[in-house]
Amino acid sequence: MGATIVEAGHGWRVPDSFAGHDAEMRIARRAVVIGDDTPRGKFRLQGDGAQQQASDALGVAVTGTGVVCEARVADREDADRILQVEGVLLRPDLCHVGCEMDGQTQVLEVLTQSVGDSDTTVTDVTHGRFELRVVGPAAPVLLSKVCGLDVDSRAFPSGTAMQASVAKMAQLVIRSDLGELPAYRLVGGRALGAYVWDTLMEAGQELGVEPIGAQGLGMLTETTKP
Repeated sequence: MGATIVEAGHGWRVPDSFAGHDAEMRIARRAVVIGDDTPRGKFRLQGDGAQQQASDALGVAVTGTGVVCEARVADREDADRILQVEGVLLRPDLCHVGCEMDGQTQVLEVLTQSVGDSDTTVTDVTHGRFELRVVGPAAPVLLSKVCGLDVDSRAFPSGTAMQASVAKMAQLVIRSDLGELPAYRLVGGRALGAYVWDTLMEAGQELGVEPIGAQGLGMLTETTKP
């Protein structure tokens, strides 16, 4: 696709741009784009105390199953920076925690401290899971083509998560809108990442789907913050 590849830090190399970030952002606002956000931190807490320990670590109540709880955590290395962290209970004994790439070390430490000597385990699955972003007005239509989940805003609003079949493969689907733009995170086994990407690109051809690089995705996120 002619992407410009850059070093993102922490050993990650990501597509920075495909068609230029301005063009990619325009497509995101009128149609749908797919971006690779795999470098984001991804952790799993498993055990009977997972819900309470995730809540203690993040400083917010990780509530019912499938409800995304967002936390703002002060960066220990930069007093002027706030880390955005999300926690979601997948089942009573399993919790997913996600964060931006630069917060991985701190978030893992906080989770590990919260768990302590309990029977709950913390697993860093960052390198074992892909994470794709699907953003744009046509994003719900695109996902409905490859996913049995009802992703309409009324049935699956922003701040909701569910494990579902996407492209006939089990994935975690998180609805996380960017302002008024429908937006989803797809998290699954890393070996399936390229397959899911290709399936989405093929399914979205008639919708005008295009890839978006890390630069455009980051700018889109910043410009849609409240």
